[in-house]
Amino acid sequence: MSKRTRMLPYGWYPGSERNCREEIEKFVAGVNPLPEGTRVFGGIVPHAGWFFSGKLAARVFYLASRLSQPQVVAVFGGHLGGNSPPLLVMDDAWETPLGDIPLAKEFYDPLKQRLTLKEEYPGDNTIEVQLPMVKYFFPKAKVLALRGPHSAKAVELGEAVAAVAQELKVSLLAFGSTDLTHYGPNYGWAPKGFGAAAVKWVKEVNDRRFIDATLKLDAGEMLRAGAEDQSACSAGGAAAAVAAARKLGAAKAIRVDYYTSYDVMPGDSFVGYLGAVLTG
Repeated sequence: MSKRTRMLPYGWYPGSERNCREEIEKFVAGVNPLPEGTRVFGGIVPHAGWFFSGKLAARVFYLASRLSQPQVVAVFGGHLGGNSPPLLVMDDAWETPLGDIPLAKEFYDPLKQRLTLKEEYPGDNTIEVQLPMVKYFFPKAKVLALRGPHSAKAVELGEAVAAVAQELKVSLLAFGSTDLTHYGPNYGWAPKGFGAAAVKWVKEVNDRRFIDATLKLDAGEMLRAGAEDQSACSAGGAAAAVAAARKLGAAKAIRVDYYTSYDVMPGDSFVGYLGAVLTG
């Protein structure tokens, strides 16, 4: 059996099961669940280290898990340019501090028949940082782990995943992993200077278009906004999840929260984080 082992250092998320559980339970303490009867199809989650964005990711997974316990959780990562093909993790399982997660191998061949896919190479954070939370909130689910490029291929990927799930008669939730604007000297981009005015511009202007497109489940506009505004590092992952959710029946997204790393640790360099649940 081939097993994907942990690649990220402990600063990204805790190393032990107990510490992971304690962190997650703190993140979701006091969160009000969505109304009973709400149909959920997945979500949009950030992928910084848990210190910065773990609270928001945990709350998205928590809200979805209270209403659905699917057989498969699809996690669409990104960090791919527009010329890349979609990438598929083709291992049998993935290690987490809460135990190994079985991967949804039954999807591999049907997806490869529909799309040109390459095998995903280890070491990217967009998927791995989510997996202890997936294991916690969906303990019986398999995971389908993919990365979507910043192109229309991401939409094709999401739709193909949904089609295979329907074909296999498997229940599935789709989560897209992206952070938003990367601002400041660490990222070589600071068009509005520094300080409170720059933070305000990122929150109220630069991230707004991508957030609005996400809430409307407009995958094409998400891709355009991410490219034109430099407002999403993994727009392909988010667009793929939205495309999958729409094909499965989603009609809108509910914003859970939005903040930036500046709100956690102020500095000239900061990143935006969105959390949303994809619903009917």
